[in-house]
Amino acid sequence: MNTIQLSKLLCIVFLGVNAIGNAQTIYTFDDVSPVEYTIIPNGYGGLEWNNFFIQNTSNSPGFANGAVSSPNVAFNGFGNPASFSSSSAFTLDSGYFTSVYVSQDQLTVEGFAGPFQVYQNTYTISHNSPTLINFDYAGVSSVQFSTSSGTLFTMDNMTLTVPEPSTCALASLAVAFGGFIMRRKKSRSGYKIEVWRNTC
Repeated sequence: MNTIQLSKLLCIVFLGVNAIGNAQTIYTFDDVSPVEYTIIPNGYGGLEWNNFFIQNTSNSPGFANGAVSSPNVAFNGFGNPASFSSSSAFTLDSGYFTSVYVSQDQLTVEGFAGPFQVYQNTYTISHNSPTLINFDYAGVSSVQFSTSSGTLFTMDNMTLTVPEPSTCALASLAVAFGGFIMRRKKSRSGYKIEVWRNTC
C-alpha cells in the first residue's frame, strides 16, 4: 500500500469517526402543543431545564417574530435567567434568539464544564427578527442565558452536538490501524533493501 492509498484510507476512517461519533440535535420545540405556553419539563430532548417555557406563537403575537419554525419558541420565564444542562458533555452549536418586548437587547450566554465557567459572551439581539448566534461552546455540561434588560427573549432551532461514547474508541482504532500499516510498510521496505544488498 503506497502513501497516497494510506492517506485516503485514513481519511475515510476519520470521516467515519466524525459521522458516527457525533449526534446533532435541533430543538425546534414544535413537538409540543400547548394552548398558550407550558414549562419545559426535565428530560425533554435529553436535557435538564430550568426556567425555560414553550410558547405557541399563534396565540401570542409578541412572540411571533422569534419563530424560525412554526408554531413554537422557547422563552425564559418571567424574564429571569434560564438554563439547561446534561449529565454528559456537549457542544452548544447555535440558535436563533429574539427580544420579545425590547427593540434591542443584550443576551449574555455562559457555558460551564461542571462548576467551572469556560465561556461567557454577550450578543445583541433584536425584536424585529431572529438573530442566529453560532456559539461553538464545546465540552460544556450546562449553559445559562440572561438579558441585560431583565425581560423575555425567545430561542428557536437551537442545535446541540453530543459526542457518542464510540468516538474515542473509533479514533484510537483509526490511529492504531494507521500505525500498523506504517510499521508493515516499513518492515517490507527494510526486507526489500536487505535483499537488494545481498544480491548486489
